[in-house]
Amino acid sequence: MSRRIAGVVIGTALAVLLTGCVAGESPEPAASAPIAPSSSPEDESEPSPLLPVYPDGYTIDNVQAETERVAVRITGLVAVAGLLGQDTYSQEVENTEREGSYWGVLNTITLEPDVEAEIQAASVAADLADAGWLLVDGAQSPSDYAVALTSSEDPERAWFLVLGADLSVPGESVVTVRLSSPPLP
Repeated sequence: MSRRIAGVVIGTALAVLLTGCVAGESPEPAASAPIAPSSSPEDESEPSPLLPVYPDGYTIDNVQAETERVAVRITGLVAVAGLLGQDTYSQEVENTEREGSYWGVLNTITLEPDVEAEIQAASVAADLADAGWLLVDGAQSPSDYAVALTSSEDPERAWFLVLGADLSVPGESVVTVRLSSPPLP
């Protein structure tokens, strides 16, 4: 995939992510309450490694590093036994909804056909909810599955995530992880 196409894909995916829209849904948060962690960590002072940490000295470099660290942790939750390939794009993305930009990571994970992408994405979403991520919205159709989550209720300090499963091509199993940082300085 060329860099130009990758930039368009990331920009489009993350623009959708930032507005809270998933698969044609309205930008309003889901009517249900956010998913709360099902178990409390033993040591409340240490955040889950699956949650981003808003860095002191908020700079593009440390936002990039934190966004990429969290993306690696999240993609690590997808079943590796059926892994066929993985493509990752990480770059600064112009925000189309408001002024400024953010750091975006798009990770496409191709799995063996017998690994159900929808089940993988739903399992990762459940793990993230247990870690403290909050559900923003979700949608499912015969051709795709997507769930949007946020790391915080404060939009200026929150990372946004869309987990997806492409169900449109029979015999192919693809999970996507689209992560964006808070607005860059």
